[in-house]
Amino acid sequence: MKNKLIHICYLLLVLASCSEYKQQTVEVFYENDIDEFINPERGFYRPFGTNASNFVPLNADTLLKLRTLMPAAGGFKVASSLTYRSYQLDIFKDKLISNKTLSAIQTDMDIIRKVGNKIVLRFSYSNTCCDPPFKDAPKSIILEHLNQLKPILEQNKDVIAVVQMGLIGPWGEQYYSDFFGDLEHGPVTDKNWLDRAEVINKLLEVVPKSRMIQVRAPYYKLRYLDGKNAHPEQAKAITKAEAFNESPIARIAHHNDCILANYDDYWTYNSFHEWPAVSDTLNLKEYIASETKFLVFGGETCPGGENGEDVYSPYNDCDSEGGGAQQYLKRFHTSFLNTSWSGAVNGDWANKCIDEIKRNLGYRFALKRGIFPTKIKNGTALNLELDILNEGYASTYNYRFVELVLRNKASKKVYKTKIDCDPRYWFTDELQTIKLAVQWPETIIKGNYELFINLPDPDPKIYNRPEYAIRLAGKLNSKSVWDSSTGWNLLFSNIKVE
Repeated sequence: MKNKLIHICYLLLVLASCSEYKQQTVEVFYENDIDEFINPERGFYRPFGTNASNFVPLNADTLLKLRTLMPAAGGFKVASSLTYRSYQLDIFKDKLISNKTLSAIQTDMDIIRKVGNKIVLRFSYSNTCCDPPFKDAPKSIILEHLNQLKPILEQNKDVIAVVQMGLIGPWGEQYYSDFFGDLEHGPVTDKNWLDRAEVINKLLEVVPKSRMIQVRAPYYKLRYLDGKNAHPEQAKAITKAEAFNESPIARIAHHNDCILANYDDYWTYNSFHEWPAVSDTLNLKEYIASETKFLVFGGETCPGGENGEDVYSPYNDCDSEGGGAQQYLKRFHTSFLNTSWSGAVNGDWANKCIDEIKRNLGYRFALKRGIFPTKIKNGTALNLELDILNEGYASTYNYRFVELVLRNKASKKVYKTKIDCDPRYWFTDELQTIKLAVQWPETIIKGNYELFINLPDPDPKIYNRPEYAIRLAGKLNSKSVWDSSTGWNLLFSNIKVE
């Protein structure tokens, strides 16, 4: 049974004298929409890694093409609005990043913005695994590089979905390291953990406060927050009261690069409160499941076998095939997955549950019902009620606006007003009943109007870009409510202003 929450979203206080005007209303039920479509900051991402020693820039034409249905590893097609970009700073382990490389990174960001994508960002130094030396960089170099990258991160926060911690060890997964402790072979000292915490502190400083960072395993966050006392049995997940307030607990999120590899996702749920580490899926999985209601989660599946074979099938297959793939992705509020890794796991979903997974990664806000006035007059409130159900695995994780839009059907003149609602709290499986009393700030010219809801990106650089607005699932008169030219969603098409 779906949970039902009532959200009263105020625009302006309505004067008592205005309530005397009797509005005739109509109730609208939106048709179910199972179409697959892209939305910002969610879905199957396309990975593009490059080394500083052989820098391969992003290509706008390629990214635009990938915004349409294109093949992915595993034998299915998917459209992607999210780009994963890994920069391996392999030639800068003992010196500053060159201006040429910094300029090339900025050019990549410009291309991401041009095509209408968002980016999942990671910096690392090595892919040498899994015996020492691992050829990553010392703390002093990492801290200097983060200072250099800070202006780029700030300038491009509009197109950054999230920054993954990276930086330490092969691929930036923070497991093996020449300088921060080798978590498989040891030793790992208290100083190593303090050094790791210092890197997290610096990353929180240089990444814009409006954006989260993701660490590779849950114990890393626990150790950062609780120090030597970190223990999975005492793990306290973030609460709703703490969410989205730009504090460290509200900004340190999680990614998993071995999703569904085996019962503990190959050491993802290791705890280092003792040595050697112990796997604690009972406490740490529950911790991640609770955390990710308020924090972005995503990553890639992992086959586990030495030769790329899927060693955890059928447990990572579709629910209908005796596995638990959809249950897992929903439990951990998964917003994004890699299209390219692993085809051995993702391929088991093809022609079975892949369409459901493609639709439900991240948020999927479905219009269900609305009550609207057929006539309004200036000086009175437009009273409406709207039901929106989040059918996806997660809510949104970056702040955005919610607006109501009136558009004159003849002149196309537009009137907008912002609603005090936050889609980050529209949680999965929860029906939001939004009741509004809308007093437009300006006089509206009489005529016939269409009413839309708009969920745009709040950053001025991309606010007017429909590619960055959220498309709602729903149909009205057998047509999608989505207006691709504006990024707005049609709620009702016949309001008369008197």
